[in-house]
Amino acid sequence: MNVKVTIFHYILDRSYIFLLFILFISLIFPIVSAFISLIFVGLLFQGIYLRRQSSTNSPYIVLEILSILLLIYTVQFFAYLLKITDIIPLSYSVVIFLSLYRLKRGIKKKTNYLQNSKIAFALLLLAFLLSWFISGFLDLSQGNFSVFGQFGYFSYPFLAFMNFISAFASVTASPWFMIDMGIWLGVIGIFRIIEYNKIENKIRYLLMMFAYAFYSIYLPTFSPISSEVKYIPYMWFNGLGTYGPVKSSYLLDGIIGTFTVTAILSFMFGSRQICSVTCTAPYMLQGTFLNSMKNYNRSSKVGRKTLTSRISSWYKWIMAITWISLLILAILSYLKFSILGNDPTMLYTSLYFNVIWYFQFMLMPFLGNYACVNNGICAWGSFNQFFGYLGLFKLKVRDPKKCLTCKTVDCAYACPVGLTDMRASFIKKGEFKSFKCIGVGDCVEVCPYNNITFYDARSWIKERLHSINFNL
Repeated sequence: MNVKVTIFHYILDRSYIFLLFILFISLIFPIVSAFISLIFVGLLFQGIYLRRQSSTNSPYIVLEILSILLLIYTVQFFAYLLKITDIIPLSYSVVIFLSLYRLKRGIKKKTNYLQNSKIAFALLLLAFLLSWFISGFLDLSQGNFSVFGQFGYFSYPFLAFMNFISAFASVTASPWFMIDMGIWLGVIGIFRIIEYNKIENKIRYLLMMFAYAFYSIYLPTFSPISSEVKYIPYMWFNGLGTYGPVKSSYLLDGIIGTFTVTAILSFMFGSRQICSVTCTAPYMLQGTFLNSMKNYNRSSKVGRKTLTSRISSWYKWIMAITWISLLILAILSYLKFSILGNDPTMLYTSLYFNVIWYFQFMLMPFLGNYACVNNGICAWGSFNQFFGYLGLFKLKVRDPKKCLTCKTVDCAYACPVGLTDMRASFIKKGEFKSFKCIGVGDCVEVCPYNNITFYDARSWIKERLHSINFNL
């Protein structure tokens, strides 16, 4: 048996022993144990990914481990929130009992998470909640803020809802959450890099991991220039509302500069420069386990409706409503209006990127992978997709005849966005260009004939240089 697979079998089969070890560490170093827990989660997800071809008890083991870890950090979160830390040892005793029980009696139920959308959803939900409660616990233990927002508690249904949204977004917008999600997703991301054969795909993924850590976490939060990034072009990585209201002081350099630079880059290299590199979303969607969620692009009801390059009427309506509302909010922001005490564009950005996007993340088994690309609700993504579509980026094939005789059509199955019509375009035109193509490169990776290549500004420059040399 493959050594790598054997190691992950060992981790899965002895996961309750590892869980007890994490519990012991948490008694002495609670913050260190939180990070160890997240690394452990990443390894568990890699383990069930390696067993994805068959039904095993691994998904149920991981679900139970996630539930136990979630219990630990939920208790710690509320203990710090309500200042009743004496209850923490009680949760440890429950975890010890559950772990010892499971060591004695294993799990016999089996399933395949790629064929069971409810199990896949439960895995994503529990992993997300674990990251959320760990981040909330770390924020509270460090005295950074109170996660309950400004709208009161549960006096009225609307205020209760707004309080939930405020608390939810307060944590998901925090650096701790970005770090915590980055840890367990980074583990399966490393294995994704190892899987890649094409050097360009490896480089792109490494750039994406670097952008997540440096561009989205370090620069805006921990760097010496964190207070100045709002004045620098290209730094508004979520578009309007990333760092503040639409103010004249940084309207030209920060906001307009960002939109200008990113439009040029998307024209030159495709929307992949955002949707496959610098945006935080691809980092959270392309690791081994998460990438396998593209299976639900074909099997889920909503996912099937987004297949191919066709832009449906409902997609256009959603995108139009998204952009019109954002532009109206930008005008209100510039005129210094507020909504519930918040800047309109910042409220919009927080609502989408800190709330709605994470619900899309958890609902992948029902929506398909890359729902943010396929549903038209991400204004920042659609802006770059538009200029990418107008620009130079496309996929080309060396020999269209090979596509004509290809029986496996691996390229279409590999696409995480669900562009199943690329083979027909390759045969007819020798190239493929789509508004929804974000240049992940999985199609290039899996082509059995090594026939698909990227074409962008680099290719265009080479052609011009070759033409000049040939004429000389």
